[in-house]
Amino acid sequence: MKRIILGLIMGISLVGYGATTVKIRDISRVVESRDNQLFGYGLVVGLRNTGDTQRSVFTEKALTNLLKKMGISPDQRDFKSRNVASVMVTMNLPPYARPGQKIDVNVSSLGDATSLAGGTLLMTPLQGPDFETYAVAQGQVIVGGISEKSSKVSYYMNQTTSGRVPNGAIVEKEVAVTRDDQLNIILVLNDPNFTMSSKVVKALKANGFKQVMALDAASIQIPLNNIPDMAYVDIIHKIESIEVAPESSSRVVINAKSGVVVIGENVRLLPVAITHGGVSIKITDSSSTTDYGGSSGIGGQDIEVSEDKTTVHFVNPDNSLSSLVDALNKIGVKTKDLISILQAMEEAGALVATIDVI
Repeated sequence: MKRIILGLIMGISLVGYGATTVKIRDISRVVESRDNQLFGYGLVVGLRNTGDTQRSVFTEKALTNLLKKMGISPDQRDFKSRNVASVMVTMNLPPYARPGQKIDVNVSSLGDATSLAGGTLLMTPLQGPDFETYAVAQGQVIVGGISEKSSKVSYYMNQTTSGRVPNGAIVEKEVAVTRDDQLNIILVLNDPNFTMSSKVVKALKANGFKQVMALDAASIQIPLNNIPDMAYVDIIHKIESIEVAPESSSRVVINAKSGVVVIGENVRLLPVAITHGGVSIKITDSSSTTDYGGSSGIGGQDIEVSEDKTTVHFVNPDNSLSSLVDALNKIGVKTKDLISILQAMEEAGALVATIDVI
């Protein structure tokens, strides 16, 4: 029973046991070092009759315009190919990216294509919010799902209408990184938290950065005036290499679509009684049979009602993460029931945690 339930509770987080430390670069960034989002409209060709249909009019127009630029004027009446799909191409341009650098891009279907497997993304300009082109993408689309269909059977696994082109984008234009504050270095925590901000300040002061101060739960200011004459890159390297003990999570993260549940180490369970069960109703059509002894159904239908046997489980945990896992294992719930139980426990005040549903 335990192996089954642990398979349903995929990824119990055990981070935080012992003297685990992380480097500052893993939990923060310099305020100027930010990504820039790019996007573009493109065409994927070479599909095996899984592309857009004629209902996706924009695909026909885009392909027609492309062929006209190449000296070919197709007749719209002859446009019946399903080997082409319209897609949106997205990527994050990292800071300090230089022209010629290659970066992965994501490709997502825009029309009614059923699969992008085996397709090739044609040259697609990628633009920023200012609609300037900063990168160009092209290459083979890698899809992680399977989509097969016959005259009688259809088989789908994972997502086949989105994929990735490894090293598919080539940076064409650099986004300059400017330092607005020449007198200070501002660190921004990835997960704003007053406790973590205080820990980082103490760690920095212990390593020679004396006048460090936390501006808020996310920002930490490091003055440069009292730091020995060092190159800017060396200062950032020293700051990012300092280790600090991370804060343990007291959250339960639930992915309602996939059923994945991740429980943080600081989640606590108070004494509580839990019961769960279900009622199933089965209606069968008995009109094709003759009942000489009188019909037991309603309007020619037999109705069967069955109810699972339910028991009340009293949980008296030892105030630890393992006790919560053991308690859920003893109950023997399914994934969908597990999500409902966790939410009900939070409402009852028996689960000391924050539940995030994604």
